[in-house]
Amino acid sequence: MLDRFAEYLKNARLKNGSTIQQIAAKTRIDIKFLEAIDSGNFGFLPDLYVKAFLKQYAKAINLDEQDTIKKYEAALEGNFTEEEPKSLLEQKVEITSPQPPKENEKQIQIYDGSEQTPKPNVKSSDFQRTIRILIYVSAFVLVGVIIFFSFFNRSSKIIVEEPPYDKVLEETKDRYQIKEDESQSESDLVSADSLTLQIVNANTVDSAWVMIIYDDLKKEDFLLYPKNSKTVFAKDNFKFTLGNSGVIELVLNDDSLKFDGRRGSVRHYEVSVNGIQRLNSPPVLEPK
Repeated sequence: MLDRFAEYLKNARLKNGSTIQQIAAKTRIDIKFLEAIDSGNFGFLPDLYVKAFLKQYAKAINLDEQDTIKKYEAALEGNFTEEEPKSLLEQKVEITSPQPPKENEKQIQIYDGSEQTPKPNVKSSDFQRTIRILIYVSAFVLVGVIIFFSFFNRSSKIIVEEPPYDKVLEETKDRYQIKEDESQSESDLVSADSLTLQIVNANTVDSAWVMIIYDDLKKEDFLLYPKNSKTVFAKDNFKFTLGNSGVIELVLNDDSLKFDGRRGSVRHYEVSVNGIQRLNSPPVLEPK
């Protein structure tokens, strides 16, 4: 089923006239991951990141992002039904034109109750003409509303349970600028025994993927674009997963940390006041 889903995406890309190189330039996703998607190999990263890539891939070739994720999940369950890919406008607007009036239209005759010959008064064609005008006006208004919400008031919802990527992937004038996490409380920032960890993507081409747990209390995940960094704070420890770990540099309280990251590989670590150690499995935020 995943092969059929990959073929569906490839056909949509070709119909859109886009090459793998063009999509890589738009999304900043490494070409080797896009080629893996094109060939039906979706095991190159954890499912969380695959879905994030698929949303960006779909957006680049003008497919509906939510519908693409639904088709991917259906393919994972073996229920994928292939259909001809449609553009966003084709998916949202399917207006059927009204049928033209028939040539032989009946006349409505009004009788005055006498025995005189009934006189023609109102033609049914007048009523149908009014209905057609109302249909045309309604269709015009509907198209205008759909265009407004499609291009000027467009929003995107992610259907997976993981934290949303849209806040991280939102395009701005400075596309690759990542803001510091404003969710940290002031007490965490000024605590005398707090840990300050700077996560740096030193690469000039590839993005990196980070899922981090603070003090076993809360979790955050985000994409880190090339030549960008993010500073995070904790009291006791950080536990995190790094995708494309070879492009990452870590600085703890102004001291550079040495670790065995590898480009294109997903690895897991814990950082505390004692330094950094590698974990054998992904860290999980345990329910309280």
